[in-house]
Amino acid sequence: MSTRVNIYDLAVGGEGVGRLADGRVVFVAGAALNDELVVSITEEKSRYARAEIVEVLVAGEGRHEPPCQYVKAGCGGCDWQHLTQEAQIDAKLSAVEDSLIKLGSLEPPEIGYVVGPESLKYRTTVRVGIHDGRPAYRASRSNALIQVDNCRVSHPLMDDIFADGFFGAANEATIRVGARTGDRLVMGHPNANDFEMPADVLVVDKKKARRGAQAHIVEEAAGVEWRVSANSFFQSSPEGAEMLVGLAAEWLTKHDSGEHVLVDLYSGVGLFSGTVGDWFDKVTAVESSASAVSDALHNLGSHVAIHHMQVEKWIPELADVVIADPPRAGLRSEGVEIIRGTQAPHVILVSCDAGALGRDAALLSGAGYDLDQVDILDMFPQTSHVEVVSGWVRRN
Repeated sequence: MSTRVNIYDLAVGGEGVGRLADGRVVFVAGAALNDELVVSITEEKSRYARAEIVEVLVAGEGRHEPPCQYVKAGCGGCDWQHLTQEAQIDAKLSAVEDSLIKLGSLEPPEIGYVVGPESLKYRTTVRVGIHDGRPAYRASRSNALIQVDNCRVSHPLMDDIFADGFFGAANEATIRVGARTGDRLVMGHPNANDFEMPADVLVVDKKKARRGAQAHIVEEAAGVEWRVSANSFFQSSPEGAEMLVGLAAEWLTKHDSGEHVLVDLYSGVGLFSGTVGDWFDKVTAVESSASAVSDALHNLGSHVAIHHMQVEKWIPELADVVIADPPRAGLRSEGVEIIRGTQAPHVILVSCDAGALGRDAALLSGAGYDLDQVDILDMFPQTSHVEVVSGWVRRN
């Protein structure tokens, strides 16, 4: 069924929001604010529907031609390439503000915006599907694969891997590069049999990496060399990692937050413990990933105590500062209770989802913390993903 829809908002997940004639909300991928569209309904629920664009009748002011040919073919890797940079910024600011107001029940301070890395060719880690031995991305809201020979957001060190690499019979692969060291790694899922890659690319299969095979790159950021294994998380670019550290350092300095004990929750390979952590007499890092903990032991100094466990199972200790960088789902109530248990006067929360930020904000407020500062760091241009750094101060 086709129908006409006006797009009046962009949802946290990146889709356009309109209303059908019966009053239900309809979510439309690839839409821009104030688009007048003809859409075809693809999914119907009692309270909402989803649709795909059949025709753009009147383009919204933020719409432009996507720079990537594969977007036109249906690639869902970059869901906002059809939006101008200005429209992307406005939408991210609006999504974060709306989430804090509607989900967090807070009146946020003025939200800052920090320009991230280059808008193209910035990502140092990508995950691809494999189609006939060649790299591919998922189509928008689908498991269908769109084969690609290049990627407009992946780092240039990946160009010949996309163009010439052969990925055998693997289902998926992770490509990771060190932008400042030249290191390159490809991990096949579930194996890397019959892979053909440029000679300097380290190839490993996921099973062997999980069993502890030494497969890693080295990246430089914030004056530190970071070992990052195939299964470990690291930020989308070294520039992005440095900006995160810079925002945290600036806020802690402004608040004269103390220098005795820092607790680094969801600490990964040690980005915060190994940078701002150097200001503190003692640092406690808590991380559940075995791969990331192994890297952190290599990356960090002896004053950092690393706990290999889920944050929710760690017994809180008193701290001057907590920095928490949870996964996309956010802190949730269990993580907030751990922060409350530290009695830390100052908390920095790094959120990679606007909805999770709003939910965590409500929980932190209920746990006795006031929101002091919010900054969006645009680490994922061309997509609806956000990275938000918020500073919280415990009420007396």
